[in-house]
Amino acid sequence: MALSVRSRKFCCCLPVRLGTIVLALLAMIGGTFVAGIGFIQIGGLRQRHVEKSDQVALWIQATMYSILGIVGVFGFIGALIKNRRMISSFAFVLAIHLGFSIASGVFSIYVMFTRDSSTTVNECVANAANQGVTVSESECHKGIVFMKGVMVGIYVLTWLIQLYAYFIVERYADQLDEESMSKHRVIPRTLPEISRPHMAQYPGLPGRDDSSYPFADPHQAFGHSARRDQAHMV
Repeated sequence: MALSVRSRKFCCCLPVRLGTIVLALLAMIGGTFVAGIGFIQIGGLRQRHVEKSDQVALWIQATMYSILGIVGVFGFIGALIKNRRMISSFAFVLAIHLGFSIASGVFSIYVMFTRDSSTTVNECVANAANQGVTVSESECHKGIVFMKGVMVGIYVLTWLIQLYAYFIVERYADQLDEESMSKHRVIPRTLPEISRPHMAQYPGLPGRDDSSYPFADPHQAFGHSARRDQAHMV
């Protein structure tokens, strides 16, 4: 009999297999959508001037999300058929994508905080004036500082969600490992308890059942025959 494997959970009660299926669907749809937008932007690079660094970043982003969308398909199929290799590949790509997201996010935050704020404030005042709204530079500065804090919070929250998603898929891969190992491990059956010897096998003991003892019959007992032979001799 094979060992049973306990289903692992996330969010306290949901099975990791369900989480893997949902995450694979999101990666498949979201990755394909973002990659499509990226390639559309790449197709329009010839019509407008874009710095070389921005072009490289756009190519990397489109490529990474394309890979995420493709591997999302494998992750979805792997979760349905319980394929350990497909799930491991999906988890590996999620880990790489998380690293890429952290690296690009940290760079964006660095640029955001090191950029000259005076230019941004002037753009804020000019945009407000174009819309017929009068805004002071101090109000624009406070709004920019607030938006920076919001952006940092969004980046951190996104990283935590991606990290948790990776742990869900990785836990399901470990569960599949355990299920595969359980198929080759067998629980040894307990040896049958040795029955106690019947009391009938030991005549003369208290509590024995003489009816099952063949020599309990007086005509077959050695003592009975001996007394009868002695009587004939006399």
